[in-house]
Amino acid sequence: MRVKPPIATRQYLLAAALGLLHLALLAGVLTPLGRMLLMAHLGAFLLWQPIVAGQHRLGPSAVVLLIAAIAAFQFWLSWISLSVWLGILAALVAGQALPRGGLRARLPDLAGFAYAALVIVAWLAPSGLPGYRTEGALLTQIAMWSVVGLLPMLLPREYMELDSAAEPDPVVATIVMLALGAIVLAAFSFMFLARVDYPTALLRAVASVACGLGLLGWIWNPRQGFAGVALMMSRRMLAGGFSLEDWLPRVATIARSAESSAHFLDDAAESLMEMPGISGLAWSSDRLSLDGSLGRIKGATARFEHAGLVVTIACERPAGATALWRWDLMVLILAEFLRAREQAEELTEMGYVRAIHETGARLAHDVKNQLQSLEALLWAVDQGFERDPVGARKLLRRQLPALAGRIRQSLERLRHPSEAPVEIISAAEWWRRLGARHEAAGLTFVGFEGDGLARVPAAFLDRFADNAILNAIEKRAVEPVIEVRVRAMCRNGCCRVEVEDSGSAIATKMARRLFQGPVESNSGLGVGLYQVAREAATQGWVLNLASNRDGAVCLMLSGTCNVTPASAA
Repeated sequence: MRVKPPIATRQYLLAAALGLLHLALLAGVLTPLGRMLLMAHLGAFLLWQPIVAGQHRLGPSAVVLLIAAIAAFQFWLSWISLSVWLGILAALVAGQALPRGGLRARLPDLAGFAYAALVIVAWLAPSGLPGYRTEGALLTQIAMWSVVGLLPMLLPREYMELDSAAEPDPVVATIVMLALGAIVLAAFSFMFLARVDYPTALLRAVASVACGLGLLGWIWNPRQGFAGVALMMSRRMLAGGFSLEDWLPRVATIARSAESSAHFLDDAAESLMEMPGISGLAWSSDRLSLDGSLGRIKGATARFEHAGLVVTIACERPAGATALWRWDLMVLILAEFLRAREQAEELTEMGYVRAIHETGARLAHDVKNQLQSLEALLWAVDQGFERDPVGARKLLRRQLPALAGRIRQSLERLRHPSEAPVEIISAAEWWRRLGARHEAAGLTFVGFEGDGLARVPAAFLDRFADNAILNAIEKRAVEPVIEVRVRAMCRNGCCRVEVEDSGSAIATKMARRLFQGPVESNSGLGVGLYQVAREAATQGWVLNLASNRDGAVCLMLSGTCNVTPASAA
């Protein structure tokens, strides 16, 4: 890995390299002083763009090669070799300017490029023309004195410290070098074909190359709502003979229709096998315990791994960089689709588990409520037989069939959750059953108001009333003096059931989460009400905490009911 100097130091090195080159040109590149200055220029260039890591030492072969290259450059030194070298330098500087953020950050590099380009076209290239004298020529004088205005702009500025050292863009550098060569060759062509002087030929050459580059840039990206050559070449390079635009919708369709992750991988692998150049595939996923293969795994192979999915692609001959990048992208897309499939399967399984849990939790609360009703009934009968045996027998005859019916309904829901019948009865009959069921609990039934013929879902209202009443009874075990009041009202198609106690208010944090999920509490107010709230939402009813203050904690269930008995039936 190459270690580059900080950006401020690199700007000083670039300015030094160009300054030494300018001094060599002024002294004459074929003179001993000029050759020495060129050697210093090459040293500054190597420090500006290090080609060897700073912590490494050059081996003997590298040293010999470097000395041979410098000796060859000095031996064949002429305006042609120097122009080629300066063109390479100008291309590197221009390629380094493009990745920078704004114009201010690019300005020093652009000044260096302008100096190098001006020296090539106005100083070095004319010096190779037969009979053309550069001494006293206006273009040469401009190139000589340009160092005064352009090289100081290469020195670092304060804002440049915030910018990172940019790597030269090879594409931009290549285009810049070709453009400089085209300008020089076009100028020579205009001189010999149109028989004009060099400055005129240079202006024509610059105008021609500028028009050509402008036309090429417009064809590359028209920006008028039309796709240019850039899009066509990008698609060709990315697709490599196979359209990704056709493959992506196909894989998406496979992901939606596949029965499982294994079927998805099998079908997706078949789509990959249609890619040109692929002779075999092998895939595995340790996370899902899946593996498989297609075709022949022979010849050159490439291994790609993303998100636990490992895909090995075999081809007849080694694949190029573009094909490897394209295959890596496609494997990444397959890994993301596979992860989405896995998450969907996990969500489906979680949905099944949640449905089973909710059904079990609802039935468990029903059984809990029935057990507490049975215990209260046994306590009332045990105490009542001593004082009033006849009344105790009547109580048993009333309550035991109702309790048996509720247990039977719970068992029926457990056997057939989706086919369990929904009992719709009159509001007055439901109120009577509720009072009879809890008459031994010491509650205050304020009364029923409104239309007693309104039809209501008995089991649903029972679950709310039983949960709310039993929570209040458990609360009374902690606060013995509280009173529990139950009231109901059905009027104009609206029904409301309230259970209120005179105990302390529910904590604000718990009250905020009361119907959003299970709540841990010693006095209930947890999963039972959460289940009732979820059921109420599916049936168009609303469960809320109507009042929450000391002495008045009220739970209210409200919704619509059928007024006409015939319509409800």
